[in-house]
Amino acid sequence: MDIAFYRYSFLNRGGDRVVVDYANSLADQGHLVTFHTCITRTVFTIHRSIHIHKLPVGNEINFLFYPLLHRMDHDFLIFDIIHCAPFLALRHRHNMIYFAQADDIEYYDNPLARGIIDQLYRRFFKKNLPAITVSESLTKAFRQRYQAGACYTVTNGINLQTFYPEPDPELLREKGDRKAIFFMARGDHYRKGFDIAVEVFKRLSITASNKLEIWICGDAPIGTSFSLPVRQFGVVGDGRLRQILSSADIFFYPSRHEGFGLFPLEAMACGCVPVVTDTIPYHAFSDCLQVAPVGDVATLQRLIVGLLDAPARFTALREQAKTAACRFDLRNSKELFCQTLEKLRLRSGRP
Repeated sequence: MDIAFYRYSFLNRGGDRVVVDYANSLADQGHLVTFHTCITRTVFTIHRSIHIHKLPVGNEINFLFYPLLHRMDHDFLIFDIIHCAPFLALRHRHNMIYFAQADDIEYYDNPLARGIIDQLYRRFFKKNLPAITVSESLTKAFRQRYQAGACYTVTNGINLQTFYPEPDPELLREKGDRKAIFFMARGDHYRKGFDIAVEVFKRLSITASNKLEIWICGDAPIGTSFSLPVRQFGVVGDGRLRQILSSADIFFYPSRHEGFGLFPLEAMACGCVPVVTDTIPYHAFSDCLQVAPVGDVATLQRLIVGLLDAPARFTALREQAKTAACRFDLRNSKELFCQTLEKLRLRSGRP
């Protein structure tokens, strides 16, 4: 098959990782794969046979309009933000696939913006165009809300050859008797609950100042409005990320919305105990996940303090986390993604 991904940027987010993993797998199997993109600035390795077509546009608005004037001939043209749908539909309706990694409505807290995205979804699914989602809960939401008929689920998986316990002796020595809580600080502040994290850290500065330190990855400043020790690692590659997660103790993920939530599983595979919100679709599948309602700062604080105050329970949860993460193997996800594309090829009548 000749498969293209239409994406504004390839950076270092979970969504970028998923697309690169699937594209690399398709290229490994001999399919022709193209990235139509504006920015390629990622730590993730892109298969050498993937053709990167850098679009001659200067911003996101021009990126949206590009398909109106330029035809991209592929068996499938895969996009992953619903904003692209009306612009792709004019010339590419026969080969477009929406790869839904989240409910795009949840990126916004503005009612007008949410209403516009809702209308984009309604127009897309009314045409019975195909979509692949990363979780059964997202598929269910689209089917209930929009009567989405051609909606397929490919549950995300993690690379267990990349994420496994490998603690860094130097990090362990430097943190001493303190527990380290890991947080990813980057853009998309609202959806990822950046403000919630800061409020929790302020409270922990009072209740756990001698027991805890904060480890930050990413390029967004976390601020200095709390007294807990903070270690900033910046943007790191997978090898270093694995060492940091394996040396940390608690993985903190106060997200307001997730289509799936890949990062908590990667942290679990390295031995972190996750403290998350109930937006994670798999939040109830294992007792190792410590779960709070979205925005519930008091409960998030209580869950973290509870882990600090119960070392035997914490050790047991750490082992449960490593075992539970192994149930989400990327190899299975990659195989199912390819099978789904084959199914859509047959559905469309292509040879």
